[in-house]
Amino acid sequence: MDWLHGILNLIGLLFWVLWRAGTMPRPKPANHIAGPVPRQGTIFKHSWVYLLALIGLLVLRAVFYHQFGPGLDWIPSLPLLHESPHFRSDFFPRALAYSVLGFMRWLGALYFCWALLATIKPEADTAKMWRSFLRAQFGWLGGLPVMILWLGAILLSAGLHLLESEWMNQVDVRSETATFAQHLPAMVVLDLRAAVYLAMGVLILYLLNSFVYFGEQNFWKNIDASGKRLLAPLSRLPLVVGKVDLAPFLALGLMYGLSFALRHTQLAAWLR
Repeated sequence: MDWLHGILNLIGLLFWVLWRAGTMPRPKPANHIAGPVPRQGTIFKHSWVYLLALIGLLVLRAVFYHQFGPGLDWIPSLPLLHESPHFRSDFFPRALAYSVLGFMRWLGALYFCWALLATIKPEADTAKMWRSFLRAQFGWLGGLPVMILWLGAILLSAGLHLLESEWMNQVDVRSETATFAQHLPAMVVLDLRAAVYLAMGVLILYLLNSFVYFGEQNFWKNIDASGKRLLAPLSRLPLVVGKVDLAPFLALGLMYGLSFALRHTQLAAWLR
């Protein structure tokens, strides 16, 4: 059941992304001066359908957990720092709480990934649609400096965890309520791990593109530009040996070390 929960969370994130992407402004065709006047507005003015689909998915998933979870002896849980409270699915309010809160965890992590991608986004003309897509994901914050986007991601994560704590208290599945305020920063940092893993993925693709020629596709051009922006903080260090730039390898090592330090068990041990 846990694998099904993860797959449905991915589908829920897809609905969320499509809802936000539907608010992108409709691009102008290259021949719009000589041709007919293009239709103005957003790409998909009925993108709210995806939001309704997301809400329906979360509710129907809770119904499914409530109906079949007890028969499968499946007791879902959400890991905190020092405990993993159980959401007994034979009680529908708890099944609903688990369905929604499980998705909220993934949503908070997603916005740290969007903030990272907005930070390293290419400025070339080939990435215009990508930049517009990222702006749409952040809504009215999308046109602001990236530091504001990072702050927004942090506040969103903290707000979702506050809602999570309150909801868990309402359905009586928590015991460490007294220390929640102390653990809130650590819970936000756990969401930040997704951006660290994404940065490692971008660096791996950047290295692969550096040693293997994949052609002139825009995807690889954007990977190259994003990788260079990600490595910019290391540009002042003498890391070129012969014809080999060691900066990507050093950055990967640092990211791996950071991902290790931000593990759930590691943070829990530090806060004991």
